[in-house]
Amino acid sequence: MSLRTDRVRAIGIFKARATLTPEQLRELAMKNVATLKQLPIIEENLLKYEVSFKTEQPSGTLASEIGLRETDFSIMILIEAVSHEKIRATVTHESYRKLLAGALEHITTLEDFHFFPAEFVTVLDK
Repeated sequence: MSLRTDRVRAIGIFKARATLTPEQLRELAMKNVATLKQLPIIEENLLKYEVSFKTEQPSGTLASEIGLRETDFSIMILIEAVSHEKIRATVTHESYRKLLAGALEHITTLEDFHFFPAEFVTVLDK
């Protein structure tokens, strides 16, 4: 088993503003998703763009069951492309940066948003 060379990823994780309820967060995030789907740069450069929401069901059991603390992070974004250059071109594009600015204004803060490029090993994919 080795690192994949046919695809790379970028991962963003962030904690929502404390003033947002889970329902408000999901509503704002889904508005961003609708906008994302309309950006040509997303379709042109990426193979995958997923948004995962932290679930409260069952509340606090999974992490505690395996001896970990619950995370403060609310949403994870997974971006996949054939190269880091394709991801960079997408996330630095003016239309994506505008969307990101809106998220930083309404959903999270610069301090609570983490973003990093990644290489990966697929262990199981059914």
